[in-house]
Amino acid sequence: MSITEWPEEERPREKLLSRSAQALTDADLLAIFLRTGVSGKSAVDLARDLLAELGDSRACSARTRRAFAGSRAWARQSTPSCRPCWH
Repeated sequence: MSITEWPEEERPREKLLSRSAQALTDADLLAIFLRTGVSGKSAVDLARDLLAELGDSRACSARTRRAFAGSRAWARQSTPSCRPCWH
């Protein structure tokens, strides 16, 4: 099911705007950066897959760009729209 079909109060962007970043799960936050999912998976589903594969948000941020891009979940996203930033 597409995120646009979810109740507004459950959508990551709307949750961020109405309740603040503290109301977001790691998957919600990552989904906002991903912007879009893949066929059959919402951005939140894809974010959950990435987090399950790579670890929590702290572990993801510690990964190199190559490790992140090489993840199985990321590879399933045919046209990645997210360009994560690494420090």
